[in-house]
Amino acid sequence: MDDLIQVKNLIGKSQNILIVPPQEIEGDSLASALALFSTLKKLGKNVNVVIDKIPDKFQFLTSLQPETSRDFVISLDTAGKEIAQLRYERNDSALKIYLTLNQGAINKKDISFSSFNQKLDLIITLGVTSLDEVGSFFEQNPHVFYETPILNIDNHPANENFGQLNLVDITSSLAETLTSLIKLMEAEDEAFLDKDVATSLLTGVICASQNFRDPKTRPHVFETSAYLIERGGDHQRIIQYLYKQKSVAQINLLGKVLEKLGFDEKRELYLATLTEKDFTDCRASSKDLSFVIEELKVNFRYLPNFLVLWESRNSPMMIKGVLYSSQKDKIEKILENYEGVTKGSSTIFLVKETDLEAAKEKILNII
Repeated sequence: MDDLIQVKNLIGKSQNILIVPPQEIEGDSLASALALFSTLKKLGKNVNVVIDKIPDKFQFLTSLQPETSRDFVISLDTAGKEIAQLRYERNDSALKIYLTLNQGAINKKDISFSSFNQKLDLIITLGVTSLDEVGSFFEQNPHVFYETPILNIDNHPANENFGQLNLVDITSSLAETLTSLIKLMEAEDEAFLDKDVATSLLTGVICASQNFRDPKTRPHVFETSAYLIERGGDHQRIIQYLYKQKSVAQINLLGKVLEKLGFDEKRELYLATLTEKDFTDCRASSKDLSFVIEELKVNFRYLPNFLVLWESRNSPMMIKGVLYSSQKDKIEKILENYEGVTKGSSTIFLVKETDLEAAKEKILNII
């Protein structure tokens, strides 16, 4: 938290800010850069982002895209020189600039090129291990980096700590770090983390975790995802653009489960309950739960247990559940009390209850 406060204070006293992701940009750094750009705009900062082109599959984040400058600056060191006349010629294939001097001479070392000519208070690099990864922008504008304080935000162990302030967290995605930072920057009367920003950050989390399939995915990833969905992050829209092979109903239902996911610290148990209305709102059925369960199995590879309970549409209404656990005693306790079938580390079972909350409490008391 102390590091985040330092970052907040540094941004607070800076007005002209440039955000620089790596030249080889990917989902986490792109989405995080756009979210930070939008947030700094709301803070009244003069801010821009160095992004050559946003990949097609991320075009759904259009509401956050900055207007990039197309200026290219040719600088000439005029010390000891007297320029009498300047003219240029342009045709379809070339531009020629002519300088007539009354005094001095021009050498190659006197000429420099730049695609950026703005006075800056702060550069924020996102996901950049070393300045070499900035690519052509650094090569064309080295003076900008040497003359301006750099806030270096990254999650790579090999980061060279080239910034005046370095926020390097190898346990989190950039989007998770930015979520914590923006939460800290929010004023009580002004919410910077709106639907668009939440969607962008959630995109970063999903990309960084390979849609939660990365075996390194940790519990705080799911906690951050649930928070971003609560703040308006459009999980369905993200998956439709990045993982179009899944049905809308399945995507909706997975998003609903992530949104409702809670954690019972005493039992080390993640759990979610789904009502009949939840299925209706998602335009899904219990058949779509198989996709959700498989996703959760991958997502929760390093978590001890998760439980999903739902209202079955059969008449009369009944409660059904799936418990996934690496602890065999928990599965055995479920089978001792309920009719169920076990496959690997999963058990699907039937609860002869009609009230979802009552069923949940009974199961928690058992395990």
